Amino acid sequence: MPEPTRPDERFDNPVERLRLLGEDDAAIASFLDTLDVQAPRAREMLAELARSRPIADPEAFPEAHRHAVAALESLGRHGYKGWGGGRRLGPLRPAARFLVERLARYLVVSYLREVSTSMRNLYWLREMQSAPGTEERRLLWRARRDAVGLVEVFPRRGLGVPTFVIGGVAVPVSVSVGRLATGALQSPAQAVVVGLVGAAIVALLAQLILSGTAMASRRIRLATEGPLGALWQAIGWARRPPRDQSKTFAAVAIVLTSLAWIVIPVAVGFALAT
Repeated sequence: MPEPTRPDERFDNPVERLRLLGEDDAAIASFLDTLDVQAPRAREMLAELARSRPIADPEAFPEAHRHAVAALESLGRHGYKGWGGGRRLGPLRPAARFLVERLARYLVVSYLREVSTSMRNLYWLREMQSAPGTEERRLLWRARRDAVGLVEVFPRRGLGVPTFVIGGVAVPVSVSVGRLATGALQSPAQAVVVGLVGAAIVALLAQLILSGTAMASRRIRLATEGPLGALWQAIGWARRPPRDQSKTFAAVAIVLTSLAWIVIPVAVGFALAT
């Protein structure tokens, strides 16, 4: 009796062979080794193509979806309000609080919009991959309808944060460094005063940016890290939930701090020397 042909020999397409392996991680890894696929992202992509169902855990998915929606609702209500810092600023504290909470609001609202859009798109793609009439397709249809509502609830708002940050920083820095560079200052004392004032303004703005970024990042993490992690695990094969923009704004604050304590003093020293 002839030896039966192995199922994977019927296909020349490596994706089809991967699908035949189901979710056997060891077999998938061995097959990818035979293809000489070493890049981690490429291996991950091909391993995702081996999945045989649209949802990793259909039983856990509905509850994880509901918890994620509840987390986003709570974050939208509390994510950028109630900054408790700046007590040493005295009469400047209300203005500082406004700037901090405005930046935090920008980060939180942007994150809510990104997550809701990612959920809608992910559900929609998995719904299209589900067989008609299956329970998975019904689950994903209901969840996708909810996610479309989330996109409407969390619209993109023009908060103008990059404009106010750049404008608030560029004006004092430009005035200070510009006056130094053009030789408008008439004495070393004036150069020192202008340099110190410019450095103080930029350092204060940098601290406010860090404060707003820290508050938004902390509350985003507290509200959504667990629920979104559980949701992404339940639906499966989708890497990780979206991340907020806090690292970008923290980098901006670090650059501004460097500008305040390095660039401006150097410009003052150059003005004094010339």
